[in-house]
Amino acid sequence: MIRHEQVASLDKDYINKKLEQFFIEDNIFDDITTISTQNKNNQTEAVFLAKEDLLFVGKQIILQGFKKCVFKHAAEDGTYLKKGSQIAVLSGPIVEILKKERVILNLIQRLSGIASTTQKLVKKTEKFGIQLLDTRKTTPGLRRFEKYAVFVGGGTNHRYSLKDSVMIKDNHLIGNSSFQESVDKAFAKNPNKDIQVEVDSSKQLREVLKTKATSILLDNFHPKSINQAIGMIKEKKKKIYIELSGGINMSNIDSYCIDGVDGISMGALTHNIKSKDISLDLK
Repeated sequence: MIRHEQVASLDKDYINKKLEQFFIEDNIFDDITTISTQNKNNQTEAVFLAKEDLLFVGKQIILQGFKKCVFKHAAEDGTYLKKGSQIAVLSGPIVEILKKERVILNLIQRLSGIASTTQKLVKKTEKFGIQLLDTRKTTPGLRRFEKYAVFVGGGTNHRYSLKDSVMIKDNHLIGNSSFQESVDKAFAKNPNKDIQVEVDSSKQLREVLKTKATSILLDNFHPKSINQAIGMIKEKKKKIYIELSGGINMSNIDSYCIDGVDGISMGALTHNIKSKDISLDLK
């Protein structure tokens, strides 16, 4: 069950709009080093190289970023590349390449890091039919890019923004401690939306199962107690999406791949990843 719209591509116009913002932030038109040391008529060849094994994301970022250049080669998104592989080969004005290289590298390194990590985790979850979900714990201004990278890595996008579905979490209970009342109000105003409720105990789970919640997030449940929780949910004889989250990482995710679980969400997919090492070498 795919509950939310997937970021399966990046629109060229969107990429250009974001790149323009990033280039302005970096003051590429006032690059005093390049302006003072380079002849603007000089041409060069540039090669993007994978300095480590990675799942590549960022073809259109490179193509749109260097539109004044001629490309001999550019790897497709989702291509697995070994260390030393050429990601893209292009030629053009050296000034154009020098002033934009850092912004482009920052983006494709990060996105390739997200996709590579996602792919490794998906290999653990997919054989159990469990979706690996991202969250809204994304870098401000980069959410669409980062969720796209998760998708390329084989992950499943959770809600994109606050308007996409209802998610009642622990902090919402401070303003309204009644699960029943909260879900009833949410359902009345959003009858066609997923209504998800986070629980951190069997007691809370029992209360939520009396409501019209369509998804339940078992937060920080120990693997040994998850089977019992799943049993309680299945007794309701209605389709409820079961999601796990909290304290799950690469080293322990195998313990959470349990029959009956629909999805495992990990904020670390986008907020705690290591960018991949990619270089841009000029010749």
